[in-house]
Order: sequence, then C-alpha cells, then structure tokens
Amino acid sequence: MATESKLTKNLYTDITRLKLLNKSDAEVKFLLLTSPFTGDEDDDDLADKKREEYSITGQIYPNSEIYRERSYAIEIILTKTFPLDPPKVRFITPIYHPNIEEKGDFCNDLLVKTARWTPRTSLVEIVKIVVKHVDEPDADNPVRAALGVEYKTNRPKFNQHALEHVQKYGLPR
Repeated sequence: MATESKLTKNLYTDITRLKLLNKSDAEVKFLLLTSPFTGDEDDDDLADKKREEYSITGQIYPNSEIYRERSYAIEIILTKTFPLDPPKVRFITPIYHPNIEEKGDFCNDLLVKTARWTPRTSLVEIVKIVVKHVDEPDADNPVRAALGVEYKTNRPKFNQHALEHVQKYGLPR
C-alpha cells in the first residue's frame, strides 16, 4: 500500500505540474481536461483503488506553421506499472502526421521501455516531446510510411493534406 500511496502522491505532483503548462509563459501549452484527480474521484481514495490504468486527457497547442492553427486532444494512458513502464500516448483528434498512427497512437523512442524511457521522465517532458514531434516530424522513422515519403519528397502536397486535416478536425485554440 505504501508503494501505491507514493505513486498517487507522485502522480498528483506530476499532474499539478502539467496544469502549469496552461499559463501564457509556459514553454509548451497544454490544457488539462481530465485526470485521475478530477471528477467524482476522491483524491484520498485513489491509492485504495485497484486500477489497471489511469487516463489523462488534455489539449496540446503546437507551434509549427501548419499545426499551430488549431489544438489537438490527446490521451496519456498510465498503466499500473507506471513509472517503471512508459505511458501510451494517443491522439483523440485525428491528425495527418507521419509519426502518429491513423488510429491516433503516438510513437516515439522516449515512450519505449527498452529505448529511452526512464522512470524519472515527467508527464511535462512527455507533453513537450509530443508537441516537438508534431512540430518537427521524424520522416526518417515514420509509423505511416506513405506520409513519411510524402513529407520528404513532396512537402507542398504533404502540407496541403495536413492543412486540410487541421481545418477539418483540429479543435479551436
């Protein structure tokens, strides 16, 4: 129980730091929508609940020329083994991007346990990585190969398709 209580305290602190990303002077902008500590959950009871995973949802606000026109809802899913295991990040808002699967899964080495993940990685760092990769796609390691090729070989066409998605699916800023 002490481990779960510590996890709850650390998670609460991490989520509190996420909330600070909504300030105008934040390095990246993130609006927290839901967390394990919102709604009808009692903060003190959270450690007592045997949950398989926790979900955090929020909106990111990229800065790149195409994506900065709108915001995008994401979900960060923390398993019961977090922070030993990395969370999963999924885009709720559809986005035309080589590093984001069509169903919304975000892929990055930071979120792979055998690659760059460390239990000291904060939720704020995760949000920063997500925004950075939306703004600066890694077309050399795409999860959507066709989009990676289009991004590298025909940027005007990629930009047009991405902008169409932004206008159709993006959320207001």
